Amino acid sequence: MVLKVGAPAHGGHCVSRLEQDPTGPVVFVRHALPGETVRARVTSRGARSWRAETTEVLTASPDRVAPAWDQAGAGGVGGGELSHVALPAQRTWKRWVLADCLRRIGGPEVVEAVADLPQAQGGSVLVKALPSEAQAETAPSPQERARAGTGTRTRISLAVAPDGRLGMHGFRSQEVLALHDLPLAVPEIQALGLTERACWRRGLRPGDTVRAVAPSAGEPLVLAGRQVLNAQGRPTPRRRVDEVVDASGLGLGRLRYNLHADGFWQVHRQAPQVLVDRVVRAALAERPTAVGSREGAGSLPASPGTKVLELYAGAGLFTLPLSLLAGQVRSLEGAQTAVHDARRNLHEQASARLFAGRVTARSVAGVGGAFGDGQEAADVVVLDPPRAGAGREVVEAVCALGPRRVVLVACDPAALARDLGTFLRRGYRLRDLSALDLFPHTHHFETVAVLEREAS
Repeated sequence: MVLKVGAPAHGGHCVSRLEQDPTGPVVFVRHALPGETVRARVTSRGARSWRAETTEVLTASPDRVAPAWDQAGAGGVGGGELSHVALPAQRTWKRWVLADCLRRIGGPEVVEAVADLPQAQGGSVLVKALPSEAQAETAPSPQERARAGTGTRTRISLAVAPDGRLGMHGFRSQEVLALHDLPLAVPEIQALGLTERACWRRGLRPGDTVRAVAPSAGEPLVLAGRQVLNAQGRPTPRRRVDEVVDASGLGLGRLRYNLHADGFWQVHRQAPQVLVDRVVRAALAERPTAVGSREGAGSLPASPGTKVLELYAGAGLFTLPLSLLAGQVRSLEGAQTAVHDARRNLHEQASARLFAGRVTARSVAGVGGAFGDGQEAADVVVLDPPRAGAGREVVEAVCALGPRRVVLVACDPAALARDLGTFLRRGYRLRDLSALDLFPHTHHFETVAVLEREAS
């Protein structure tokens, strides 16, 4: 069928209408761009909406480029659904999606709060590139500009296809499609030859998983089924990796972390540094900001009297710098492996106490409501929930503690809009919001929001 392509929607689709029936069902089409006319194949039909994939572009957008990853196109694997879109246009796409989620899910109160921010444009904020992409996009070489946004991921997960080769699942499918390259992975992972060398597939069966990790310090590891292999494809007893994060913008130098190879870590090579700088400044700076270090800003002064509660703390990416600058830090994390890693990374920090357990309204009240020997609650709460967000009960429990400031990190704009709405209705004011393109060539992006309690 032929579609007139409209605005982007959350999830990597564009909203479209049938050219021959403009009042008919809404069609969510992938691999198209706003303003294009495309021929598409229907992949599913519902009463009010259909899903489709572009098979032919009849009228192309000026923002369409040669795909950075052709195997993520129509009928291909998931995980690179915007690789046919020029990088600046990808960030415009994500800004539109952010504005739409804030409006539809957050509601008028959230829209008004964002519109009042000095940097707001059209009901949202700009989605900014990380330094590596910003530099590549302005490179003098056309080849380097074409590679912008690729070679950034330090973690990838693959599966064994029916023919024994390594691949990824098709979009919304259980079928594993074999891959011939991994353009989004960092060069250290590409050099392993995972899609070419048979050594990575020995002893594996169709459906088994393979995970490659390229830490910032040390050689890559490959977790293939139950075995761990080094960069030469040989079994190794090594099960942990070292990560180094440059926190010199905060005056902390280089921070060192050690974690399980299969533990969670931000996948973009520059994401840990950028997020640490933004989140810690948002939490502890006298004037709250979500945009991190500015030129000439200098080191962040210590806040020895500040009590910080961190939720969904992971392996301690934010806990470590917060503990070096704040008076007391308590963290809560549900994954036992991550808590063990965090305890290893913070064993010298007497100001930090790490708690293991699910983040619930009850656990938030228990961990955040009594610091030290007294009954003082947290001054600042930092939360970095999974894609589903914190949810109403957890947000209300945070508000009940009465912190003067909240820093919310969100990787899903719909969850962000919902949680922001709850904070605003419970007496908090949005002071700053920034958005970062941590996942080039996909529809995902990250946001950092700073809220402060309204004066009573």
